[in-house]
Formats: sequence, structure tokens, C-alpha cells
Amino acid sequence: MLESWLRAANPFNRPRAMAEAQRSAQTASFGLIASAATSLATAGLMALHPEWIGTIMANQYARMGMSGEMQQTQQAMMATIMPWAMVGGSVVTVAICLVLAWVQWKFMTRAIPIILLILIGYSAVTGVVGLSTGQYHGVASGFVTMTALSWAVQLVCGVLYAAAFRGALVLHRLKQEP
Repeated sequence: MLESWLRAANPFNRPRAMAEAQRSAQTASFGLIASAATSLATAGLMALHPEWIGTIMANQYARMGMSGEMQQTQQAMMATIMPWAMVGGSVVTVAICLVLAWVQWKFMTRAIPIILLILIGYSAVTGVVGLSTGQYHGVASGFVTMTALSWAVQLVCGVLYAAAFRGALVLHRLKQEP
């Protein structure tokens, strides 16, 4: 049983039959559940360490060329908004991931995996831009560790999404055949 799921999760294996294509298309559900868990853990760590956000925001304010008074006003505003935004964003993200996991498991769509692959690509580009502009300069090592682990999970999820997309394409073709 595990061997069939591992075969389904490999994006380089072309599904050979309808059951394999279905299993492969359903692997995105596992990636979405892992993404939801990662999002929840990341939001929890960020809530426990608000200084991480403070450092990132201070770097951003410096790059924007804000005066000291403007920075203080902005930091006070963000200090009141950010905790609620993080909790709300995390809850919404987890809910969306779990709903999409159910939809992908039930209907085995092509759209969900391709959209998720595009979002991972976008996230990678914004991460590289943040690194290259010094956005994360001076953050604690715990933030770096959390980010590295989060990216490791997203890399695995990307493999699952690619396998699911391939499986969904094959499944679509098999359903079209007479």
C-alpha cells in the first residue's frame, strides 16, 4: 500500500491506469495538509517572537527612507494590527488549505495543483527578493531556522503538487477515452 502511494507521489512516474492516476492526483491533499500544519506552526512561532516582525519591519522602513517620527508612528500602528492579522491570516490559510485538500481528494482537479505550484514559485521569487534587498538582515537565528524548515516542507509539497498535476492530467485523458 505504501509503495503505491510513493509511486503516486513521484512526479516522474507516469500513472499506468485509472487507479494510479487517481492516487497520484490525490497526493496534493497531503501537501495541502502539510502546508496547513506549517502555516500554523509558523504563525505560532511568529506570535511568540514579535521581535522578528519588528526587525523585518524596521528594515523595510529604513529601505523606504522614512523619518524617525514616521517610523515610530508606523511601528505603533503595526504593533496593534500585526498580532490580529497574523492570527486571522493563519486561521484563514489553514481553513483554505484544508478545504482545498478535501476538494482535491474528492474531485482530483488539475487546477488546484497548478495554482499551488504557481504560488510556490511566486513565494520563492519574493523570498529571493527579500534576501537580496536585506529585508531579513539582523533577524534572530530562530527565524532563519523556521524559514529553512518551512521551505523544506514547501519543497516536498511542490513535488507532491507536481505529481498531483501529472496524475490529474492523465486522469482527465483517461476519462475522455471511450
